[in-house]
Amino acid sequence: MSGTNANPESNGSNVTYERLDGNFGLRASNIDLNQLDDIALVRLLYELYHNRFLVLSLEPLDKATFVRFARRLGRPIPMSRDEQFPEVGRITNQNVDTRKTLMGAAHWHTDQSFRSAVSNITLLYSVATPVEGGETKFCNMAAAYAELPQSMKNEVEDLVVEHKHGVSPVARPGDHAPIPPKGFDQTVTVRHPLVRTHPESGIKTLYAITGTAQSIVGWPQDEGQDLLERLCEHTFRDRFIARYKCNDNELIFWDNPTTMHSATPIAAASGELDLRLLWRISLRGGPHILRHMRTNLSYRKLSHSLTFD
Repeated sequence: MSGTNANPESNGSNVTYERLDGNFGLRASNIDLNQLDDIALVRLLYELYHNRFLVLSLEPLDKATFVRFARRLGRPIPMSRDEQFPEVGRITNQNVDTRKTLMGAAHWHTDQSFRSAVSNITLLYSVATPVEGGETKFCNMAAAYAELPQSMKNEVEDLVVEHKHGVSPVARPGDHAPIPPKGFDQTVTVRHPLVRTHPESGIKTLYAITGTAQSIVGWPQDEGQDLLERLCEHTFRDRFIARYKCNDNELIFWDNPTTMHSATPIAAASGELDLRLLWRISLRGGPHILRHMRTNLSYRKLSHSLTFD
């Protein structure tokens, strides 16, 4: 089996999990990405899909290890002009105009929802973190869907939303305008279901109801905007939101189908105390190990115990 550890009967992992302060999210400790076997990886994915985002406390990480780990979770999307590691994007507040760069992520959005091929997981590794500021907010879209009245679930079940890069008519108060990828045609529109079934866990969730959402296909603009606004008012409430500020050498990654997220505005760095440097990888497609589990008896037993199928 290419790219995986072939013995599904042994774990060899001392990974421990603890809930984060807040409504959801989990921390994994005692983890070495170079030694993480398949069983431990499957457990990691199970916790991700049921807790929406994970924080891994690591020893200092190099880009090669970061990319190898990410490739076990999906297909990296090219992010940079780095000839050796084009998968790794660089986010920093050092020597940049933060009003034009970091502010662009300070709005509720779902990564890659403006493209037809969406992202399944996004990973951020913190090389350097500021003493204050730099937290990320997450919204649990699956929990918000679960608490919709049945009448509303029936209403939205088969609806399709038109998306494009730009400001959504239902952007949340305080959201900053997003910055388009270089060379991207902002007139391009794509369509995604308003309610998605997670490709791995099977859970139902609202998907990208603001950020890139523009209208409901087949509905008058004002009626579609009103429905999206009502969904946003239901969804972006405190009980569905969690916040996390990374420390140095922490890797945070989240499940894009069941979450939306927003950066918080941060000023340009004046020195080491307020410097922020992140490496980012965004992925498409599902983890290879989960596909393998469906054809391998030992992995299927684990899959059943973790309710993946």
